[in-house]
Amino acid sequence: MADQRKQTIVNEIRYWKKNRLLPSEYCDFLLALYTEGEGEAVEDNQKATKYRKRLPWIYLFLALNLILLPLSFLVIYFTEMDIIMQTGLLSSFVALALVHFWRMMKKESELYHIPLIVGLLIALLLSVLIIHSYWPNNWSTYGIVTSHCLLWLWIGRRLRLPYLLISSSIGIIVMLVFIVL
Repeated sequence: MADQRKQTIVNEIRYWKKNRLLPSEYCDFLLALYTEGEGEAVEDNQKATKYRKRLPWIYLFLALNLILLPLSFLVIYFTEMDIIMQTGLLSSFVALALVHFWRMMKKESELYHIPLIVGLLIALLLSVLIIHSYWPNNWSTYGIVTSHCLLWLWIGRRLRLPYLLISSSIGIIVMLVFIVL
């Protein structure tokens, strides 16, 4: 069989595997058959090299995200900034964490949980800060925390994340206990 024809078939099988048009095992078998066992090894080595090159950047962004949460507490409790400046800074922290979350999801990385958790916690902190500055009563705080728990419940169901489902359920139960007592 001509090399160009083999390459066309191999590319088509890879397309099927990528888009899940055939089961992965079938595609692996066909690729091994048409490439005589060499095609996947070369592709795996290229992917591993590409992943190793971007690995330090991923860890740098994860470290930045992990620093955002303590930095948020520092901005709120240990600086004397105006509420508008605190709100703007915390909003940029949330935006940065969520952008990093979307990039990690797009690259199908397993580490997308960290920016998601950091972004949701800073958003909760930001909401409580805004509510306390304009409406200092407890009922408004209970309402905003409950709404965040409901948002976490929705995100947890949508992305199938058990830790968000559990934490949102516990948060809703705690808020109900505070409201009743």
